[in-house]
Amino acid sequence: MTTSKRCSCARRITTAVIVLMLTLGLAPRLAQAHQSSVKYFDLQVEGSSMAVRVRAAPGDLADAMTLGADTEPTMANVLAQSTAVGAAVTTWISATVANVPCVASQAAQPRVTAASDARFVQIQWHLQCGANVTAFELMFDEFFALDTQHTALVRIESPGTTAVNMVVRADAPRVSLSLGEPRPAGAATWIRVGMDHIYSGTDHMCFLLVLLLVVVIRGQRDAAGAWQWSSEPPLRALRNTVTVVTAFTVAHSLTLIAASLHLIALPSRIVESAIAASIVYTAVENIVRPVARWRFALSFGFGLIHGLGFASVLSELLPPHDVVAPLLLFNVGVELGQLSLVLLALPGLWLLVRVAGTLRYRRFILPVISAAAGLRGLLWLVERLQK
Repeated sequence: MTTSKRCSCARRITTAVIVLMLTLGLAPRLAQAHQSSVKYFDLQVEGSSMAVRVRAAPGDLADAMTLGADTEPTMANVLAQSTAVGAAVTTWISATVANVPCVASQAAQPRVTAASDARFVQIQWHLQCGANVTAFELMFDEFFALDTQHTALVRIESPGTTAVNMVVRADAPRVSLSLGEPRPAGAATWIRVGMDHIYSGTDHMCFLLVLLLVVVIRGQRDAAGAWQWSSEPPLRALRNTVTVVTAFTVAHSLTLIAASLHLIALPSRIVESAIAASIVYTAVENIVRPVARWRFALSFGFGLIHGLGFASVLSELLPPHDVVAPLLLFNVGVELGQLSLVLLALPGLWLLVRVAGTLRYRRFILPVISAAAGLRGLLWLVERLQK
């Protein structure tokens, strides 16, 4: 490849990367991490009635409200349009007993309130069935019609029976149940929930990216004290990555397990804000001094915070007893999702350095990507501190 062709190719790659990262970083609001795909359905069954409670993030209720095209719904928006929100959410789930549909109680309209942690909106109503609810079918067709990437975390309780915890997805939107015959989520389901949490957690992906940006280059001071930069050989870049990712994995596994077992607890606002701050700090460090030597210590420290973020999702789903297996399987899913992202990012970053050149990557590409990620993290930080 001639020098002119190589420079032209490098410029095109650089431009594409910058456009992509600026688009991600400057977008007014991305889907909120941990909230964009998961909804919680709690059913209390007694006699011939079902009390239904759905919890969702305000941003997931935009379709039910009249807002500007680029407006991110807030809790105040939702509560101000509670009638429309309640009417929309009550279509998400339906039930039949002996093939006869249960109908919404006419005695009261759906009740729309802020959940106790202020992160979620909860919508409550009653379904009345024609017979005692023992064997029944739940249908989530309308829920998945909104988005097939949604996940329904369902908990069903009834006096004298063991609570049922399920994960319902678009590929099987209808579930037949008999009270007293619990159907715990299988191993593959828990693993998939963990993987989905990584893929839908934009902040976790952003943090992984800024962590890995520096593992493909090496900086050393010359005799005059100036920094000299070179690209890392593939094996050294891989070793750097393994060190950083292992530290992050060990740290978030520790706090995920501890928080899920209720050994430690922090308010979600603090945890989510700290996760956003971890992105901002790491992005700034990338710009000021992108040296991978001590990056493992940084990834371990912030990994402890990210583990608490993982636990905030898992705690809503874990059954009250026998939590160890679901907890470990969820963590396996998190690691698999994380590994798949690393396997995509690392070769891409290494190739980018080789094509664009080490100096261009260090002076231009790395700072621009880091700045875009840092700006996204700063927006998250401001949003979360205001909640």
